Amino acid sequence: MNSWVLLGVGFLAQGLFSARFLIQLVKSEKAGKVLSPVIFWQLSLVASFLLLVYGTFRQDLVIVGGQLVGYFIYIRNLKIQNAWQLFPKWIRWSFILLPLLFLGYLVFHAHYDFHSLVHNPEISGMLLTWGTLGQVIFTTRFVVQWYEAERSKESQFPLSFWYISLVGAVLIASYAILRKDSVLFIGQAFGILVYVRNLMIHYGAANEEKLSFLDRIKSMRMTLLLVFVGMVLFFNLGAWSVTESSEARYAQIAKEMVQTGDWMHPQLMGIYHYHKPPVTYWLTALSYEVMGISPFSARFLLQISVLLQIWLVYKLALIFFKRSNPAFLSAMLYASFPALIIGSRALTTDTFLALFVLAALYFWFDFLEKRKGYLLMLCYVFLGIGFLTKGPVVLIVPLLIWAYQGLVMKEKMGSVKIHLAGIALMLGIGLSWFVLLHLEDERFLDYFLFKHTIDRYATDTFHRGQPFWFYGAVLLGTAFPWILILLRKIPLKRADFVKKGAMLVMWVLLPLVFFSLSQSKLVLYILPLYSGLAIGAIYYWEKLTDPQQKIWERLQLGFHALLMLALVALPLIDPKISLNFKFYFIWFITASLLAAMQKVDIRRVERTVISVFIFTMGLTGMSTYFMSQNAGLTNDTRNVTAWLHQNKPELKEVIVYNKRLPSVLFNSDLKVISVYDGDESLNRETQFQQNDNWKSGLINLQSDSTWIIEKAPDNSIWISKERKELPDLRGNGEWKELEIVDGWKILELRRN
Repeated sequence: MNSWVLLGVGFLAQGLFSARFLIQLVKSEKAGKVLSPVIFWQLSLVASFLLLVYGTFRQDLVIVGGQLVGYFIYIRNLKIQNAWQLFPKWIRWSFILLPLLFLGYLVFHAHYDFHSLVHNPEISGMLLTWGTLGQVIFTTRFVVQWYEAERSKESQFPLSFWYISLVGAVLIASYAILRKDSVLFIGQAFGILVYVRNLMIHYGAANEEKLSFLDRIKSMRMTLLLVFVGMVLFFNLGAWSVTESSEARYAQIAKEMVQTGDWMHPQLMGIYHYHKPPVTYWLTALSYEVMGISPFSARFLLQISVLLQIWLVYKLALIFFKRSNPAFLSAMLYASFPALIIGSRALTTDTFLALFVLAALYFWFDFLEKRKGYLLMLCYVFLGIGFLTKGPVVLIVPLLIWAYQGLVMKEKMGSVKIHLAGIALMLGIGLSWFVLLHLEDERFLDYFLFKHTIDRYATDTFHRGQPFWFYGAVLLGTAFPWILILLRKIPLKRADFVKKGAMLVMWVLLPLVFFSLSQSKLVLYILPLYSGLAIGAIYYWEKLTDPQQKIWERLQLGFHALLMLALVALPLIDPKISLNFKFYFIWFITASLLAAMQKVDIRRVERTVISVFIFTMGLTGMSTYFMSQNAGLTNDTRNVTAWLHQNKPELKEVIVYNKRLPSVLFNSDLKVISVYDGDESLNRETQFQQNDNWKSGLINLQSDSTWIIEKAPDNSIWISKERKELPDLRGNGEWKELEIVDGWKILELRRN
């Protein structure tokens, strides 16, 4: 059998094993007691049969032998539930005979090195014993279940089944951590949640009320959501290094803050870099101080920021809905927007800015609800911190919302006196750093206010121009179909403009128009819109009839199916893309859970949101393996620096031709000399430098065209884009190509 087909069979089996427990848990939640549904045993049987096929073609007696015990227990439970005879007779006989044939073939015809099973040089004896113990305990749970089923003549899960499952899963999960096997850990972590919840259901009083699935887990659902999202966000987070250009820039500036001890004057590769205020750098540097300098620590507080945003959306939605169920759905939907996840994968200012905007809006709406002055002060505090994160852009969404509330909805906005006090507080926080730098150099205010605020909005100074419809397309792609559910309710009648739903629509629509008019556009600039989108979409989603919801659910399902197929086809689309088996494993688990959700008997209003959540969490897990396997496509230079360390261990400095590569500096202790030959990224702003020391690290070939020939060190190591031709040496030497790594040429300058 083709290796990829065989791998697909194995992944499908694992996906079905995960889906069976999802269905069992949801049905148990709905019933208020632990159930043993027929579909659990049907999925178990099919998944086990697929693993037997997989193990047979792999000639793996351990897999086949381990599955056979559970396999016939699944059949026995189907017989007890009178569901076995529902299979056609030929299928029943096939299910019974084929596994025995598989076992016989392996016992009498396959060849094994049993010594290698227990003597693996990569695993210590203690660790192997620990993992084996966990697997043995894990397997005995179904033996115990079978014994109880025979004794009671009823197919059910005894209490001991869940305890044994929990102990085995913890042992295997700890084994996975020690082995650094993230895929094995994911599977067991999901199982632990299922086992613990079944124990809680068992000890809880039976509930005969017709409660929804989410209502049944009301007391712990936000905790579960945040814990699960946190596990997904932190999963494999350090598997790839900082990527060019934005993340590498922010990460390196924070690194230089820690190294120099100067937290007031951000520097990039030894040159002052005042494009952004310093909060993002401060937070990242603080993370470095606590956890050390690494890609993981660079992204650590981003993940915390995302979790806080999800919680704030929940709190905000509670203010709007006065009910926890739609508030929870809003938080879950917000966590499901790919734009939020994109913001957590690479260090930028936008995710932190979205947090501070969201915090300010939460305290604003809480102020309108309770009319407590300190809440308005907290709103302005977070606006001030946001100002210190990215400048005046923090005010755009709040001001547009306030203008709509005050001018259109005629909302009482609070006393002028308290607003003036709040504005003073905001400016005191937000302008503190700006004033400090302005006092040092009067040119700074003009530099930041005009070049990095007004020019960024009004002109294409930074070469980020996109058409007017760009953000509309981004929202459609990252929030389908929820953006359509919301925007189809754009108010048209005068009376509609003062309604709560209209304000939620305007939360998205007004900033969308504002940002669309800007000449500088990046995807994450509109991140503060997604919180309003999540709450507004759920507001109107609940108002749809079941047939209407069914249409939207099918559209979402079709959209997800197309994207899932596209993910599998990525290597066909671009042969340079490399996807490992772990990527496909998570793909199969995600696809199986999405398929299982269509068979789960819970309300459509909840199921549709849970489905998009499963999709995005799966996508997040897959993205970590995509990023780690495709350094060349993601602008990650870790393999370049690794080659230099391995092949040139004595190297002290490297010269980068016509590119600014702070990632090389971040990934190594090398001195990096940048050679400018027309690339805009190296057109550095040096007007604030206090001396000429920076010139040793930035060479301008256009003003010193003979530098390479006359001044560049002999046998120096250079990095250049693969397709970029280096300057002609005019017979004074040659460029010796040493290696090509992820689209970068590594060369040596050799003189005659």
